[in-house]
Amino acid sequence: MMAIMTLTFAVIPTHDRPSELRQTIATLGLPPERVLVVDNASTPPVANVDATVVRDDEQPPNLSRLWNIGLDWAHEQAAGEKYAVAVLNDDLVLPPGFLDAMVEAMDRTGAVIAYPDQFGRGRDWHNTVQGPVEPRNDRLTGYAFVLSGQAGLRADERFRWWYGDDDLEWQAQAVGGTVLVGGVTVEHLHPNASTAENPVLRDQSRVDKQSFIAKWGQSAWERRPGETT
Repeated sequence: MMAIMTLTFAVIPTHDRPSELRQTIATLGLPPERVLVVDNASTPPVANVDATVVRDDEQPPNLSRLWNIGLDWAHEQAAGEKYAVAVLNDDLVLPPGFLDAMVEAMDRTGAVIAYPDQFGRGRDWHNTVQGPVEPRNDRLTGYAFVLSGQAGLRADERFRWWYGDDDLEWQAQAVGGTVLVGGVTVEHLHPNASTAENPVLRDQSRVDKQSFIAKWGQSAWERRPGETT
């Protein structure tokens, strides 16, 4: 049986990281017409990159909405074809074949979100829990994941900075689950740097946690000894 070809796209929200953004785009390996950069109030504005660029100036940013701008764009570009969308931070070094590995894992397992193995499992792990998802610390990597377009998932814009990735992961359980792709890793250059440097975003992260608990009845993170929600 001939394999069904999957169109692949990428959305990359960015703010004031021009050199890292160019590196992320270069290691992604997609043609410019398949990459959307959502420039969130960069100074100067993003220019001269191998991608389509749209501008969104809202500050503080709503990261879930920035993702949705890209997901809606990819849906329009695909025009009914089977497709997948990589949702990426602007400070990544992606390994060769990253997108192919993510799409292959989704096709093989029936998962609708794939993410890299940053947790040392060394093998695929297909999470298809129905109902409440077990909280754990080796969760979906919010800085690099790939969604199946056919699943129709969109980020919940109530989660403005954190927990949008966790919400997508938990949404996915009803329509095929997620797959951690063993042996595929991504270099993340500035993990949590924006949150650490911005007290407004730190405050928003706490609000997002409470919003997640209100929606799902529990946190997505494993509770450590002595920790309370």
